[in-house]
Amino acid sequence: SSGINAEYGKLNEKGIQEKIEILKKKCLYDDAIQLAKNNQDDHMNLIKAHGDHLASKGDHDGAISKYIGTIGHVEPSYVIRKFLDARRIHNLTQYLEALHERNVANQDHTTLLLNCYTKLKNVQKLEKFIRSDGELNFDVETAIKVCRQATYFEDAAYLAKKFDQFDWYVH
Repeated sequence: SSGINAEYGKLNEKGIQEKIEILKKKCLYDDAIQLAKNNQDDHMNLIKAHGDHLASKGDHDGAISKYIGTIGHVEPSYVIRKFLDARRIHNLTQYLEALHERNVANQDHTTLLLNCYTKLKNVQKLEKFIRSDGELNFDVETAIKVCRQATYFEDAAYLAKKFDQFDWYVH
């Protein structure tokens, strides 16, 4: 206990950036993040680094929750690449859903999310997504193709009918 107090005593003598680096090296990310809370860039970079650390340790659930906290500050492709492995599809789906909830998803993110739903055979989430009454944030033609390729013909037909695009359904 006195060793920890001595360590923190040394930290008080150093500048904030140096303190953050020391905490980071000791994997004390929560402390470093708290220290950097007044600097948005440092704060987000530390949350990303914490996510990277958790992912490297195999804590993918913990990592994805950190990455979700960086939406709007960290390029989505950075996170998506980390979770493209089929064994990480649940984490990838969770991140893609968060992108959509925050209205920052693009067509590629939507296509990937729909593909995740079909690979997971999660019909309930797929249907909730494509049948939502809100503004659709996806390319309808692509969604129809994904549904057809995954043999979700009813969902493809629903979209084709809703958007009067039967020619896309039959192609």
